[in-house]
This record gives sequence, structure tokens and C-alpha cells, in this order.
Amino acid sequence: MRITLSSVGPGVAPVAASFSVALDPQVVSDVRIVSARLNDKAYDAGVRLLSDTRTASLFETRWTTRAKLKSGDRLDLGLEVRTRKPTGDLPTVKHPTVGLIDMGNHITQRQTGLTTMSRRDAQWT
Repeated sequence: MRITLSSVGPGVAPVAASFSVALDPQVVSDVRIVSARLNDKAYDAGVRLLSDTRTASLFETRWTTRAKLKSGDRLDLGLEVRTRKPTGDLPTVKHPTVGLIDMGNHITQRQTGLTTMSRRDAQWT
């Protein structure tokens, strides 16, 4: 699994990039960050786990980095997701989603409305 965070500017993000990953606990046992690249170059983003929450219907992890993205920067994070075998038929499946968290509210920050992401093939119409 890969997450890409892109900065649209116009300036440097006021806080370091932070995000959440929500997965289905029926099929996922664990997730961890295994790589980071900034603008296509290996990068030590200082990614650390803030928290994880597991309920019957949601497994959510919250992460922070030390990367304050500049306009045009792209941070690619590789994730290793460990799966588990379901105990039976699954009546529903929660599709993976990623959301930005704690991105600050500095007066120069521009909001695009694109604060959550999901796989394109997971969007049902």
C-alpha cells in the first residue's frame, strides 16, 4: 500500500504532515510504515505512530512525520499491511481510507477540500 501526500502551496505547510489510515479489522491485523520518499528521493520523514484504535468495525492508525511540505512537494509513504483470515463470511467490508489530521489553521493555509482519500477502485456509485 502506498500513500502520497502532495502540497498544493502556495507556501510551506504550517505544520508537519500527519495522517490517519482506517482499515477493516476483519481482514487487517497490523499496518506499519516501511519507506518514505520526498520528491522521488529516499527520505527520513521521522514517521511515528501517534495512536491506534481497534473496534469490531474499524482499525485506525494515526501517524505524524517531521516533514513540513513546501509547495509542490510530494511525500510518498510505503506501508506494509498484514492481513488476517476472516473467521467466516463478511457481511460488509470497510474500504481503506486515508485522512489528513492536525494540518493547522494558519491564515495563509489554503484548503482544497481534499482532506480524505480512498482508492479509486473502492468508490462505489
